[in-house]
Amino acid sequence: MEESTFRELRRRIGYPDAAVPVERDWQRLGPGYTPVEYTADSVRRRVPDWDRPDLAAVWRQVRQLSSCRVVPRCPATGRPLNPAGPTGISGFGRLWSLGPNLTADAVVTDGSGDGVRVLLVERGDTGQLAFPGGFSEPGADGSWEHPLRTAVRETWEETGVAVPGGTARVLRSGVAAGSLRNTDNAWIESTAFHIRLPSGAGERPQPVAGDDARDAGWFPLSEIDPSRMSDVHAGIVRGLLPRRR
Repeated sequence: MEESTFRELRRRIGYPDAAVPVERDWQRLGPGYTPVEYTADSVRRRVPDWDRPDLAAVWRQVRQLSSCRVVPRCPATGRPLNPAGPTGISGFGRLWSLGPNLTADAVVTDGSGDGVRVLLVERGDTGQLAFPGGFSEPGADGSWEHPLRTAVRETWEETGVAVPGGTARVLRSGVAAGSLRNTDNAWIESTAFHIRLPSGAGERPQPVAGDDARDAGWFPLSEIDPSRMSDVHAGIVRGLLPRRR
């Protein structure tokens, strides 16, 4: 995604304008790097002590949830640093936690051969096409919702389509490096599951947009425009294309 487009989409969801650094390695980043600090009002209202976070608890969550073997530490603030590199923005952004924030996506397909269709939603904030998905929810005991359960739940909430999770296959997992919501200190780690609907199940339900989706529908795989998607989702679509036959 071109930087100008990325910055415009980020502004559209409420982030301040900030250039994305060319250098993606924290070790080689020059001393003149000064990110814009940003924590959304919604986070300030919901997260206690957001301005004085318990860094010991933050690092425990990093060790518990992150799929990255090494997460850098900011020497000046003690905050975790995004393993994918600097973003131009520091703080929580619009994410609820410093460090990793877990999400899951459902890549739901129907049909075979040239008739493969993919279940997509149109995001209400940016207008991009996306797979149904969202954030994993914490349990009362401190555990976290399994990513596959998140993907199935979010598909139902965003499209009204009930999907089976028993035969899901992981397509990708890790830091969503190109996410609009990432900051230097808070980032999304996402798992995408491929869920093929069983054949012979009759007419598929017509998706109905829910939650924060503007629209939802079945899209022929060969007609999806990857430029209307995030880099991560566009890459998944391109990866599915050779396997449609």
